[in-house]
Amino acid sequence: MTRDTNLREMLHRAAKWFPNNEAVVDDLYRYTYAQLKDQVQRMAKLLHTRGVRKGDRVALLMYPSVQHVVALFGAFELGAIPSALHLRESPKILAAVLERLSPRVLVYDGALDELAEELRRLAPLVSHGIRAVSELTPPDKIGGPDPIIPRDLADYTLDFEPMPIFSHDTSMIALSSGTTGVPKGIMHTHRTQIESARGGAFVFDANPHAAIINASTTAFIGWYNCTMPYLNAGGKVVFMAVWDPKRFLQKVQDERATFVFLVPTVWRMLFRENLDHYDLSAVRKAGYAGEPMDTRTMGLVRDKICNNVINIYGTTETGSCAGGTIMFNEDYRDPSKQESVGKPFINADVRVIRPGGALTDEVPPGEEGEVIIRGLSVADQVWDQPALARKIFEDGWWRSGDMGVLDEDNYLYLRGRIDDMIISGGINVLPSQVEEAVLSHPAVSECVVIGIPDEQWGQRIVAYVVAKEPVTPEQLKAYVEATDLSHYKRPREYRLVTELPRGNTGKVSRRMLRSQVAGK
Repeated sequence: MTRDTNLREMLHRAAKWFPNNEAVVDDLYRYTYAQLKDQVQRMAKLLHTRGVRKGDRVALLMYPSVQHVVALFGAFELGAIPSALHLRESPKILAAVLERLSPRVLVYDGALDELAEELRRLAPLVSHGIRAVSELTPPDKIGGPDPIIPRDLADYTLDFEPMPIFSHDTSMIALSSGTTGVPKGIMHTHRTQIESARGGAFVFDANPHAAIINASTTAFIGWYNCTMPYLNAGGKVVFMAVWDPKRFLQKVQDERATFVFLVPTVWRMLFRENLDHYDLSAVRKAGYAGEPMDTRTMGLVRDKICNNVINIYGTTETGSCAGGTIMFNEDYRDPSKQESVGKPFINADVRVIRPGGALTDEVPPGEEGEVIIRGLSVADQVWDQPALARKIFEDGWWRSGDMGVLDEDNYLYLRGRIDDMIISGGINVLPSQVEEAVLSHPAVSECVVIGIPDEQWGQRIVAYVVAKEPVTPEQLKAYVEATDLSHYKRPREYRLVTELPRGNTGKVSRRMLRSQVAGK
């Protein structure tokens, strides 16, 4: 019988060919591939003693860290199904997630022991706990009745051959970053994750001599996109438990990172620092995803970080690096393509169809519609929600809910979410173009535009602005009026705020802002 490629084999292969290469690093631990494989197999034995078998779920309540990788791949080693929990969710939502997943074990950071205890009380199906140590774990939280990793792993040795793993087996459950209700669990297989790792290695230039600083939270699909390509290629991944721009820049310098990948919101945070204090000369490529990049921030990336920039359009459902689109650096040479998210990844496909229409109901170039995506890393199931899976996945395609348009050269442009559309005076307005105009003001750091209920217009366009320099609403209004933004798209009101709400991925959340405004 032919052995399928899977995530267990991926790590074993890297440990065989690059045993002495640094694999994973955080502020406490630094493992080579040989050391990582050893710890992972010991973790697998520990999980096995707690009753974990192939197909069982393992919940991870952990900060980004080396021990999170050990726990994740320990589950992979057994053919179990790990699922990283969103740390920003409320205990009530997390308990509902655990009830849906029914995991056998909860692996948690010692810094989160009180939350873990509450979740085990609210979700009694969780049979066992395992405590992990990270840079955030206080000294008095390292002990306790549960096994401690990495301390106790020395007591466990993998003394049996785990069950075989096939490419179609579910490898992990990635929780969506929804802001209302219980997050849905997107089921990825070993095949979809391997294909995304292969695609990511190609576009991220991951190789045995490459390194990346992974600033993503563990439940975000971006964490996998920034980790798996490098572990697949024998490269180095450095983790940060919490985001701090100064520490990030220091790590880029000290670890000689070759690729820097952030969402635009975080890029803008980074540029509040003085980058001249750091040696960023090892960086060979920069990238972004998750939301549009304004032209001013793009210019700073090219001037201050690296002039080789890519943009990726992918999601939890697509697995990203073999299902979605990419804008290569060379694509930006055409000024008319600056706002595009590019063309499909290798072996992926994209269509723009009439919203709610059939898969073949494509709209002509230049006409807006719903973006649908097909590719080797695209999932096709939702945990415990088969009816939802049938709604969003069809014949290998995923219905994104994103509005987009293809130009005559087949470059894709996103126009926002279908449910983000503002209808003011009977005219449809997508927030992204309005935000681009406001963000071009030199005093503006962040901006989100939403529609507020209005008796006369149906919805009134309002811009919520975080400023990095003193500026008044009147000055913003005058500035935007001098741009090329059409009159009917201009905000009717500018509200200055100190911060904007963010979802689990760290991106600014329009939906959360609308809910906050409605609650006032």
